[in-house]
Amino acid sequence: MQYNVIKLDSVDSTNLWARKNLSELKNFDVISADIQSNGHGQFERKWFSSSNNGGNIYLSIILKPDNIEHLNELTRYTSLIVSNVLKKYDLSPDFKFPNDVLIKGKKISGILAESVFVGSNFKGVIVGVGINLNLDEIELKNIDIEATSVFAETGLMINKDKFLTEFLNEFFDNYDEFIKNGIEELTYVK
Repeated sequence: MQYNVIKLDSVDSTNLWARKNLSELKNFDVISADIQSNGHGQFERKWFSSSNNGGNIYLSIILKPDNIEHLNELTRYTSLIVSNVLKKYDLSPDFKFPNDVLIKGKKISGILAESVFVGSNFKGVIVGVGINLNLDEIELKNIDIEATSVFAETGLMINKDKFLTEFLNEFFDNYDEFIKNGIEELTYVK
């Protein structure tokens, strides 16, 4: 499945940028930023952002499906995709549903899916994803909850572009099956 990555150096929030530009954005456009000045998660909780040490993942995926039957499972689907990629780095992810991925009880990723309607017309959904790749111990102390990063867990600096490609490929390789049948039918979950 073909997707298009729009790379931004700095943005207030990839989800806010996507919402402002949704009418011009296409299905499967991905907005990726090196840093967010005002990233947020569920309940408007601030998402700490840093581009040090090779950076982290701050992105929003634009989806405009015809079938919206399973959209309520989209955050969980995305959490499972993040988990599958983290497993490639010898990590053992767990979940705090609906929107957090944890390692040893510490948050490593958050997902925020926001549906956009104009009146009763569905215009799309924006799936925001933050993944702590290369935050060090000092930066992790800036987060108001217990958090970790791939670097903090493995000691390895992670190539952000490689990780981003792995994540997006996994997300879109399974997306059609998910949107058609929902999360329970995905073979990689079983």
